[in-house]
Amino acid sequence: MSKTKIHPDMKVADIIRQWPEAREVFQANGLGALVSKDGLRALAPFLSLGTALRSRFMNPEAFTGLLGSAMEQKPVQESPGLESMAGQRDLTLLGLMPCGLKMPFSRAFADFMARVELDGPIQFAVEGNLNQELSYYSYVHTIEDPDELPDIIVSSDFNIFYGHRFNRQFVAPGHFTGYGCFQPGTRFVEAGIPDPKGEYSILCVNPLVMVVNLDQLGDRPLPRTWADCLDPIWKNSLTIRGGDQFFCHAVLLPIFQQFGPEGLRALAANLARGLHPSQMVARMDKNSDGAVYVMPEFFAQRVRHQERIQIIWPEDGALASPVTLQVKPDRIPDLKPVLDYLTGPGLAATLAHARFPVPHAGIQADVQTRPLRWLGWDYLRKNDLVELNQEIDEIFMPLAPVQG
Repeated sequence: MSKTKIHPDMKVADIIRQWPEAREVFQANGLGALVSKDGLRALAPFLSLGTALRSRFMNPEAFTGLLGSAMEQKPVQESPGLESMAGQRDLTLLGLMPCGLKMPFSRAFADFMARVELDGPIQFAVEGNLNQELSYYSYVHTIEDPDELPDIIVSSDFNIFYGHRFNRQFVAPGHFTGYGCFQPGTRFVEAGIPDPKGEYSILCVNPLVMVVNLDQLGDRPLPRTWADCLDPIWKNSLTIRGGDQFFCHAVLLPIFQQFGPEGLRALAANLARGLHPSQMVARMDKNSDGAVYVMPEFFAQRVRHQERIQIIWPEDGALASPVTLQVKPDRIPDLKPVLDYLTGPGLAATLAHARFPVPHAGIQADVQTRPLRWLGWDYLRKNDLVELNQEIDEIFMPLAPVQG
């Protein structure tokens, strides 16, 4: 399929109707709502691709190139999403993946499922975590019966599954546990990421780094640590993941942990805006205002004008946002081949080469050698993250810039 078949003047709905596989590209770049059922019905039939991308500060030429490249590839089987399932009660595995990892994970797992022989049928769904942060996690908070949850849950970020309610109701009684036994690598051990109790298994982490637009830096020194981002010299110069009434807790939590309320206030004072990482990439490619961006390292590598930027892996470690596996213990014997794959070196290599550090000592990749900053299991177990996030929002949101 030629890349020229898709152009910015086309309606989004027409693109999805002609090339359904394009939906994955939209979802992987933070545009899942646009190609959801509601989005396709209400807005996408009238909205051109170019207008949709420009309104989100995304480069239409680069995005149509992504669409063309994805559809020129050999067709591959991908994992279905939640909307294709009758209900999660019937799911064996639910994967809620960070942007940038959904497609590699989905395709790798679907390929594994096509090859493996199991005693019984397995239903699985893979979704982008960004599309589920509000709706799905709110739903989990209402569940009382573990039978209402999938047998295996792979989730992203510091989410509802780390909250005291879920731990008290489902983890402490033994309804969910971690899985996997292997030698962890140096950086994971130094950061203290492996769970000493084995209740949560970290498959990989999404490392958040600083990216500096050198053309917008001026005479200011490059930031080297997270404390540097709180310096008043960065007033109105900082961009983090966020949107309407939402900012990334994977950034806010470690700032609050290390620097307290004053750290959040200093961060808010320096914040210019909140954007999805794909929008940050587009702004840097256009050389728009904004000197420092906090974003996943995966997206930093996608800036076209690398000569214009400097990716800074902080000296005190990239903020490690986890991708976590939990499983029902009584299902482990039947699901052992699946669990061994999910926690094994084959998938770990795929994740590491997608720029997501993994715990396995034997995996060789550039991201495996860099320092990581982890909240710590004592902190995670002592503090209820649901309440902690609410406390953070009460301090930070009134001071943060209004998102347009």
